[in-house]
Amino acid sequence: MKKLLLSACLFASLAGRAQSFTTITVQDSISTDTHWTCDKQYLLKGYVYVTSGATLTIDSGTIIRGDKDTKGAIIVERGAKMRAMGTQNRPIVFTSNQDAGNRAYGDWGGVILCGKAPTNWNAGQAQVEGGPRSFYGGTDPNDNSGEMHYVRIEFGGIAFSPNNEVNSLTLAGVGAGTQIDHIQVSYGGDDGFEWFGGTVNAKYLVSLATWDDDFDSDAGFQGKVQFGAIIRDPYAADNSGSKGFESDSYLSGTYSGIPVDNAKLTRPVFSNITAIGPLVSNTSTAWDPYFTAGAHIRRGSAISILNSVIAGWPCGLLIDESSSAFGSTTANINTQELQFRNNIIAGTSTVSTPNPKHIIYVKDGARSLTSTSAYADTATGTPFAPFAGPLAFLTSSSFGNRTYNTSSDVRLSAPFNLASPGLWPTSTSPISFRTWTSANGTITRTFNPAMPISYDTTGDSVNFNVPTVAPEFTSSKANDPFFTRTNYIGGFAGTGTTADNWMRQWCNFDPNNTDYNVTCYVAPVENAVADINKASFGNTKVFPNPANGVATLLVEVKETTTVKVFVTDLTGKVVMQVYNGIVNSGNQSFDINTSELSNGVYTVTIASSAKTKTVKLSVIK
Repeated sequence: MKKLLLSACLFASLAGRAQSFTTITVQDSISTDTHWTCDKQYLLKGYVYVTSGATLTIDSGTIIRGDKDTKGAIIVERGAKMRAMGTQNRPIVFTSNQDAGNRAYGDWGGVILCGKAPTNWNAGQAQVEGGPRSFYGGTDPNDNSGEMHYVRIEFGGIAFSPNNEVNSLTLAGVGAGTQIDHIQVSYGGDDGFEWFGGTVNAKYLVSLATWDDDFDSDAGFQGKVQFGAIIRDPYAADNSGSKGFESDSYLSGTYSGIPVDNAKLTRPVFSNITAIGPLVSNTSTAWDPYFTAGAHIRRGSAISILNSVIAGWPCGLLIDESSSAFGSTTANINTQELQFRNNIIAGTSTVSTPNPKHIIYVKDGARSLTSTSAYADTATGTPFAPFAGPLAFLTSSSFGNRTYNTSSDVRLSAPFNLASPGLWPTSTSPISFRTWTSANGTITRTFNPAMPISYDTTGDSVNFNVPTVAPEFTSSKANDPFFTRTNYIGGFAGTGTTADNWMRQWCNFDPNNTDYNVTCYVAPVENAVADINKASFGNTKVFPNPANGVATLLVEVKETTTVKVFVTDLTGKVVMQVYNGIVNSGNQSFDINTSELSNGVYTVTIASSAKTKTVKLSVIK
């Protein structure tokens, strides 16, 4: 049975606030073309089906709520379409019907798109998990289920029982004619995104603090995804084992993979993903023990992960060889159907042996939920031939992967800050920095992240421009025209411009406390960092320090701006909200009531739409 706990603080309810909008209750079926506008709100009660032949169009800024009592959900059936037309400053928001401060994992059912694209089910189709009547699958790889742009899905996803779940966003047999980009799922009760077969492609996906897996691919999914962010709450994990990526080719009822038929593999390609796990430190034990791995590849999957960052997980890459009932996972490595290239794995646990755990190999699912067991990665040669074993495969020079013992070695801006995550590389990150020096030591070239990559070392290497960890878009999996050819790995560039943070404004990292009692929702700019070059704060200190009672944060604010002040513990969890509002330029002070905190060391953060600054605070009573 799934465990569903709320690990967030609850704040005052806004139930008594007057509402100036009309709420339209939606039940049963939408069988004709329908248009939802932002001057109203829409309440989903029970399973709401958009039936074949109908198109549901949703304007930007529209808020749709899922009813908690009936576990409201919306299912776009085969032959139907949803056109969710959000924008950067006016995203569409699917959220819980609970008041601000009282929202939780699994408040409602989520969003399900069903299409007619191929799957690897023996019957050619299957019924959607979790109870809806709808089927998915077919023979049209270019099937069109509509489009979704700038959409947030919050507190959706219900795990009724193992393998019987509704996710935040389910893409079931969805075809390549469907357009998916700029989607954020937050605090989902099961997986963030799950693909069941299909061929749909997507860009700019964010999975925030979901319960189970973030990117889950099954049943022959063969689409492509570029630019993604995974951000985990260290205390929220599922007892089935939570991972950033989970991927299976074969399940009961699907084609078995015996004899080998690569046409029916699950073989999506993910590129430029930044997957931040629960471990702030590689020696930390302050995380839910049900977290398993950054990527778990099993049951004959041929998923490829390229040009990405996997940091802060108990295990980086977990290769799980299939039982004899299914096709082989490791065989896909040997045929290069499964590629893991030009990635960083960093900050894996060093608490127990093997140490560190950049890659683990298990067989038949054994220890797949406790992949940090001693000797779980001792396989040599076969089935990894021609490599000496799993570590030799991972670190082969021809594949361009790098491992770092700590996540801080990757030098991202603020990767473990749930309230204001900074996933872009700093100026000294191996993603955006490298110094090349000539053999005689007289000429030095530094990587310029604003320019294309160049390996040209002629003419004193004036054109040489390569970061420490470079991307690659020439392999059989990466040279598809769908992929934007970046000069960086991970989801974000490191040039220090506003455009580097594509999560800016439309994403929300505090959905539990957001007031949605509005019409034509406009996302505030302060929801994310606006300009990472801009220096908003000067001298900052906390006194007295250590503190017993009230401590004061004193900070020099460079310009009038909106700021958030909050306190996090050593795991990065927000334990106190101090201030959220506009402050004038000049010296400002904020009181922190430490009587509400236990003894220990904390981090006090002040964050604006341009910059964050932190200072340590010790509490001694």
